[in-house]
Formats: sequence, structure tokens, C-alpha cells
Amino acid sequence: MTETPFVERRFELNGGALTVRFFTPSKAPGGEFQCHYFIGWPGREVRRYACGEDGLQALMLALRTVHSDLVHSDAYKAGHLTWCDQADLDLPPTWGVGPLYDQPPQP
Repeated sequence: MTETPFVERRFELNGGALTVRFFTPSKAPGGEFQCHYFIGWPGREVRRYACGEDGLQALMLALRTVHSDLVHSDAYKAGHLTWCDQADLDLPPTWGVGPLYDQPPQP
């Protein structure tokens, strides 16, 4: 895993900060790509990764997973977790679903 994150976002949490970091996707020994991420909750750290066919898919899946983890947290549900003073955390919750991934109409 790359030691230095290539992107980071700081969310507001109860008057403090919650930091999320994404690391550069890299190819794993099994051939898949992994994108490691970090969520710095007060009192605990979450370090995980998402896998994809290439680095971009791994990054997209990591972003979606972090979004899901945050919006399903008690802090978010209670209205204590925001970004730029808004409930929309501005992370992609629906990348990988929708018309782009549907079968094209047959002529």
C-alpha cells in the first residue's frame, strides 16, 4: 500500500473533524487492483480496501464504500456528520449503477 494518500477530505463531526484518506490504487498479487482507504473516527481508525478490475474501478468502489459507511453511521443519522455545513457528503453513492451500466437498446 502506498504510504501517502493521494486525496483526503475532512468532514465536520460534532464540532471537530473526521478525516478520510484514499491511497493510490495498486495491483495486488492476485491480479486485481486494490484501493486502500482510511476513516479517522474519534477513538478508532478504519483501514480497509476495495478491489476492482483496474485502478479506477477500485477507487470508485472505495469512494462508494466510504460513502455508505458514513451515511449509515450513528453520527450521520443524528445529523452530527456534515461536509461544508450540509448533509450531502459529496461522495459518489451511485457510481456503477444506472443507465451507463444497463444493456443498450437493441435496434
